[in-house]
Amino acid sequence: MRLNLRQVEAFRAVFQTGSMTAAGELMGITQPAVSRLIRDLEAETGLPLFERAGGRVIATPDAVALIREVERSFHGLDRVARAAAELRHRREGALRIAASVAPSFFCLPAVIRQFQIAWPGVALSLKTGTSPEILDLVAMQQCDLGVAVVAPDAPGVVTQALPAHEAVCVLPEGHPLAAKDSVTATDLDGLPLLVLSDYSHLQQQFTAQMEAARITSNVVFESSFSASLCPLIAEGAGIGVLDPLTARAHAGRGVVLRPFRPAVTYELKVLFPAARPRGEREAAFAEMLQSYLENFGR
Repeated sequence: MRLNLRQVEAFRAVFQTGSMTAAGELMGITQPAVSRLIRDLEAETGLPLFERAGGRVIATPDAVALIREVERSFHGLDRVARAAAELRHRREGALRIAASVAPSFFCLPAVIRQFQIAWPGVALSLKTGTSPEILDLVAMQQCDLGVAVVAPDAPGVVTQALPAHEAVCVLPEGHPLAAKDSVTATDLDGLPLLVLSDYSHLQQQFTAQMEAARITSNVVFESSFSASLCPLIAEGAGIGVLDPLTARAHAGRGVVLRPFRPAVTYELKVLFPAARPRGEREAAFAEMLQSYLENFGR
């Protein structure tokens, strides 16, 4: 027996309305099309389902018995439809992201595109600023998640550690230190340095390494963002120890990269507002970012 859903829908509509014409209007098809579907269903089942009387149709005892099974099936379909609607609702809405400059430009674009493909109904937005600014935006719930370098116990947020990477020494092409496998704090003694602002945790580590080596840094330029330092280094203005995201994005564009020893770590974290639970969208985005950084540089 080969029944199709359209035949069953026609049977249900005729049973409910008591009219082929009304059933057609309900289904959005013509009355002859409904009649044909009912005839095909009766032929396939071998059951007389309706009797015609004065322009109306009357359900037979077989139809009354069959409608019970049909309604059970349609109730199951309704549950499937509701479940699908709930899934669609979860994939709609918005995700507001805040991130510091390096991940905003040199990491998140790939993750955002991956998220768009997996969650096509979600509208995304991105605000870029310094790490302290990102912390404030997330703590005040102006953004749903943040990506920045902050302390594990930063106030107003819950943090999730991401894979750490080592900062690198960025040199102009042709610089004598480019011949070394790695660059140490001692190698930088007296050389012009381009550095990040003091609020940067990476810069704080670098300064500590220089002080431990008893070297006074010859700072010739300071900036809030690594991205503004790499072009200056390419022009020969000096040397920098910078985050690996920015540095690798500029490799081959007038600069060369070397490991810096002792290592200075770059430890991004995902920030969630402490005042509300983490949603599915936020968790999915954080998981994609985690995977991206696990494979970064391979």
